[in-house]
Amino acid sequence: MSRSPEPETLVDLAQDKIAVIDEAGRFRYLNAATRDLLGFDPEDLVGTDAFDLVHPDDVDRVRAAFESLVADGTRSDSPLEYRYATADGDWVWFRTRVFPPAETGLDSYALSSRDVTLEVESRRRLETIASTSPDVLWMFDADWTELLFVNGAVESVFGTEPDALERRPQVFLEAVHPEDRPAVERAMERLSAGESTSLDYRIGSPDGPTSWVRVPGRPVIEDGEVVAVTGFARDVTDEYRRERQLTVMDNLLRHTIRNDMNIVDGTAERIVDRLDDAVETSSSTSDGPDAPHADVAELAADLIDHAETVRRVADDLLTTAEKQRGVIDLLRQHEPPQPLRVAPLVESAVADAVGDPSDSRVEVSVSCPDDARAFTHPELDYAIAELIENAIEHAEATPTVEVEVTAPADRVEIAVRDNAPPIPPAERDPITDRWKMDDLTHTGGMGLWLVYWIADRSGGDLAFDTGAGGNEVTVSVPDADCEPSSPAADRGMPAASESGPTAAEPDGGAAASTSDPKAAAERDAVGSDAVPDSPPGSTDE
Repeated sequence: MSRSPEPETLVDLAQDKIAVIDEAGRFRYLNAATRDLLGFDPEDLVGTDAFDLVHPDDVDRVRAAFESLVADGTRSDSPLEYRYATADGDWVWFRTRVFPPAETGLDSYALSSRDVTLEVESRRRLETIASTSPDVLWMFDADWTELLFVNGAVESVFGTEPDALERRPQVFLEAVHPEDRPAVERAMERLSAGESTSLDYRIGSPDGPTSWVRVPGRPVIEDGEVVAVTGFARDVTDEYRRERQLTVMDNLLRHTIRNDMNIVDGTAERIVDRLDDAVETSSSTSDGPDAPHADVAELAADLIDHAETVRRVADDLLTTAEKQRGVIDLLRQHEPPQPLRVAPLVESAVADAVGDPSDSRVEVSVSCPDDARAFTHPELDYAIAELIENAIEHAEATPTVEVEVTAPADRVEIAVRDNAPPIPPAERDPITDRWKMDDLTHTGGMGLWLVYWIADRSGGDLAFDTGAGGNEVTVSVPDADCEPSSPAADRGMPAASESGPTAAEPDGGAAASTSDPKAAAERDAVGSDAVPDSPPGSTDE
């Protein structure tokens, strides 16, 4: 018949430190785990004061808790967490439960201590992140009646103290703009029902200052049941201000500059027409080469030349304004890149840039694998067309342009080669970050910037190789058929899934994607006419 093991043998097999101390706090017994956790031999600690090894910052709290237990004779429901010294001079975090004699049958107090150092350090790192984060990190129970966690940022973003949220978990709704509050409440209901949400809404009142927050939320589901809801709130007021500034610039380019330049262009054209008529009349009535009308003809020629200069500059400004509007529309889009076949994009770009394919003054050759696919914004064809147009415009002889698409490693590269003069360093170096743009060093046009931003928002890059024989500009974007990586798309601008819609429509409102940035749809914003710093819901056409 087998013999039952000794209780002390079983206790020595435990991974937690088990100890017995008397009322004065002196060790009477320690199990073998003491050696593993602290590096001390259990026998060496018997008879010593257990509190001598408690961290100085924790010892008063721990001793007071033990003395309270001795006085009451009942065990506390909450364990003690504190630091305890090791034999090599380090510290471990213990979580200890103390059992009084009434529960153990001993004449002393039993302690069960677990090493929770990793858990405490991890928790403290998270607490540090939460305490320093400018975002509001929050968690409520499933029906929003109990606050489970919120960090201090709630006070600066919502103007609500954490203590107030603990007393009234839904008090934050009072800070939400009245026009946006119903949408916020609908999002709360959807979270409680197990749906993820993402919502932009305003904090403030119709008569006071207003800010915008972006609030993604997720349900916490256990065994098929929503047990909590969590998320964060980020102040995106500056983003909405930038959006509004883009809208103002868009209107300026669309109306003021374009209208004024159209007037200048039309006036120059009328000057040329009038002078042409005057010169023809003067020539028909002239009696000889020395007639007074010769001076008129010479003056008219000079005026015609000046008028043509005005027309050229006006046309250049109009072209720049249109490209700037294209950049603005591109920057306002929030849709992430997507897998696209490259061949149709190249074909569309060539057609847009060349116009008439029978034009013998332009030679364009294309080499593109039919199966090449890029992970890119749909506006990639706009970028390719811009490079081809630049090559044709600046060629000093018959424009010769080669477009070659290759797929090295995990990239798709579209190289556009031309026989034009080298692109000046002043135009390309700011784009490649060799120079910083300022009042003295800046590019003169928007075309290359538009190409760069399309590549950048696709997680790609732009490279230049210039020489006496011409230029090679290469747009590099991720290969859609390789292992997907997190695109650098929309750096500084959230994708649609991140930013979410505005408070008016939590499920919609993302800008539509289009192959032409100029035709990109405007995104909507709730109550924008009532919020000075928010983007208008639409712009004037």
